Amino acid sequence: MMNRIYFGDNLPILKSLPDESIDLIYIDPPFNTKKVQKRTTIKTVQDEKGDRKGFKGNTYRTIELGIKAYEDNFDSYIDGFLKPRIKEAYRLLKPHGSLYFHIDYREVHYCKVLLDEIFSRESFLNEIIWAYDYGGRAKSKWPAKHDSILFYVKNPKQYIFNASEIDREPYMAPGLVGPEKAKKGKLPTDVWWPEYVGGKLDETGKSSSDTWWLPYTGIGKGSTDALWQTIIPTGSRERVGYPTQKPRKLIDRIIKASSLPGNTVLDFFAGSGTVGESCLELNRIFILIDNNQQALEVMAQRFTEVEHIKWINYDPTPLQKNGGQVNSVRKQSIESPQNLSPEFLTLAATASYIQEDLEEYSDLWKNSPFEWVLQLPARKKGKLGRQLISPWLASKGIPVESTKDSSETLTIKGYRVATKFSTMWTKGFYRFQQIRSQGYDYVMCLGISPFEAHCWIFPREYAIMHATRQHKGAKEYWLPIDPKDPPEWARKWGGPLDEVYKIIKRLNPKSA
Repeated sequence: MMNRIYFGDNLPILKSLPDESIDLIYIDPPFNTKKVQKRTTIKTVQDEKGDRKGFKGNTYRTIELGIKAYEDNFDSYIDGFLKPRIKEAYRLLKPHGSLYFHIDYREVHYCKVLLDEIFSRESFLNEIIWAYDYGGRAKSKWPAKHDSILFYVKNPKQYIFNASEIDREPYMAPGLVGPEKAKKGKLPTDVWWPEYVGGKLDETGKSSSDTWWLPYTGIGKGSTDALWQTIIPTGSRERVGYPTQKPRKLIDRIIKASSLPGNTVLDFFAGSGTVGESCLELNRIFILIDNNQQALEVMAQRFTEVEHIKWINYDPTPLQKNGGQVNSVRKQSIESPQNLSPEFLTLAATASYIQEDLEEYSDLWKNSPFEWVLQLPARKKGKLGRQLISPWLASKGIPVESTKDSSETLTIKGYRVATKFSTMWTKGFYRFQQIRSQGYDYVMCLGISPFEAHCWIFPREYAIMHATRQHKGAKEYWLPIDPKDPPEWARKWGGPLDEVYKIIKRLNPKSA
């Protein structure tokens, strides 16, 4: 799946995305600006004389469908603007998905009531206090130096939380836990307490009990940004010139904790695109949405020279011709905090297309002997399929040999047979992928449901005739088959395993 950046009103864009297609959502919506928020609903149509260039140089004309204005207070804003968008966020999350909602301390209680209504109180896991010590100090009240991040999950009994991936904090009293534990550090809590609660101060003058007080070291080696700075300082190398920019370390922690490599992360108030930059570093797919021209300009420069981003309703190239004016995310190898091998990261990334529609934790697979297969990356699933086909046919008296020049092809009765494997997708069908147009005589498609197995074998030309391209001009094809109601063209070529066995048994050996 390709990374995507949308320019436009986020509500219609969210409605266009498929159900349960997102693993993690982080949003930082605008509040308490003391201004009237105007939201313009727009529609773009392709037009040679249009006012906007889009993906691949196509020209579009913008049509304004209407303008809604909201005073930036909760009498009108929360129900008219925020509520429909949070409902869409809930629909888009996969069953194991999470939402992190970043909000000003003055409005957090209103937002929690709304989120409890949509997600349920049981789905609320944490209110994370993000503390900082930057900016002016009021003299008429206690200086307000924190934001709240509300952490919700779609299913409180089943969600991603990678404790081993989260950056650890120093112990308050390392001498009491032993040298090994002290060296490893502890998991952060959901709040940072200031030094005046009795924590031991370290050499920077800050409490060693900090949690979401993020030690800021800048991005890249040799950074001179001051330690313990939790919002982006004016002179920081990380700053890209966007007023509400959040630090990378804050976003990194969220993404590491609540998603896996290859997962899809959505930010529909994208701003400067920090979520996208973090996803590139951490090997996640991102979808960013913003209707602010300045935000798109910043992102266009920030992602200069980054490949595999699809821009919708916006042409970034004029701002990228000279390499951009702000910090750009250059082409680079992904460095994993665990030093994972490139091969492992490749497998994790290729699994993302399966995760888009497949409920990995569906109750349908509970107690199935194949439940564990859902966690395998796509390439390992393909290997498993070949390893299942060979002994099954051998047990029927049909010898199978591996083809030396292709790891995906088996030799059966002298024929080159490409093998494809699929587990049952959420909507009840198999999707056999990457059906190539040459290099084999037959293609065998093995599908595993929770408690059934199905198989089909097609001549190459016949498979290509009935397959569909992933996109225009693609050299690979896809075969979707519903085993309960297979298409007419597939019915005489298998289904139950014994039918495929009969077809193979009838094949005459291929002459040399």
